[in-house]
Amino acid sequence: MTGSLTLFESVFLGIVQGLTEFLPVSSSGHLVLARHLFDMPQVPLLFDVTLHVATLIVVLFFYRLYVWNIARALFAFLKGRADKDDYGYLRILLNLFLATCATVAVALVLRKILPEKESVSQVAVLMYVTAALLLYKPVVKKEGTVHGMRVSQALIVGVAQGFGTLAGISRSGVTITASYAAGLARTEAGTFSFLLSIPAILGALVLTLVSACGESASVSTPALFIGSISAAIVGFFSLKMLLWVIEKAKLWYFSIYLVCASTLLLLFAQS
Repeated sequence: MTGSLTLFESVFLGIVQGLTEFLPVSSSGHLVLARHLFDMPQVPLLFDVTLHVATLIVVLFFYRLYVWNIARALFAFLKGRADKDDYGYLRILLNLFLATCATVAVALVLRKILPEKESVSQVAVLMYVTAALLLYKPVVKKEGTVHGMRVSQALIVGVAQGFGTLAGISRSGVTITASYAAGLARTEAGTFSFLLSIPAILGALVLTLVSACGESASVSTPALFIGSISAAIVGFFSLKMLLWVIEKAKLWYFSIYLVCASTLLLLFAQS
């Protein structure tokens, strides 16, 4: 984007980021939709970085106990003082690492075989796919926990997250569904999905920072501040709402919305 963002644009983009980063509705798909509705140009990379930081802070706040215990367990292991509880959290860390590796592998393969720029119709079709995934409900109730998660389960979720890098596929939607299908209980599926989002968001943040090197686009300090605050506040409540929806097994609510949004995108594609 050339020129500075207005404060209204900053607030709007912050709200969109806060909602779509966590809710299973595909942030990339909504960016395409927003550009068509409001004739929006590309978001400055520096602004994108601040929004990623804001949503990362929200995830770290919600899962601060897990993050703290994993960090503490790793430190104890390195000092040779790890106990049984520490090894439980180290197992979570290992599963997150392996799942992230699987994500990167799948994302690299997809980047090689798919066109670099997605068409609007392709994004719409993949949003329909996300809607279908959210309808998944196993016959037998799942009881698996994050602490007892097997490597095979983590790899399944990591592969699923790799497909979540496609525009139109919701990262949270596909990883929660995959976690549930792999055997985790509903709330545990949400926990692993968002713990796994921490390295995913960090990875996106690093890539954005690398891309931002040498960019001269002007973004005012007030725009950065108000955009990140909007993303953090909206992200906090959207994540809180999603965790409630997961607990109540009502993810299919988002399927209805996604079908409507996908249809709207297809109409834009044909116009």
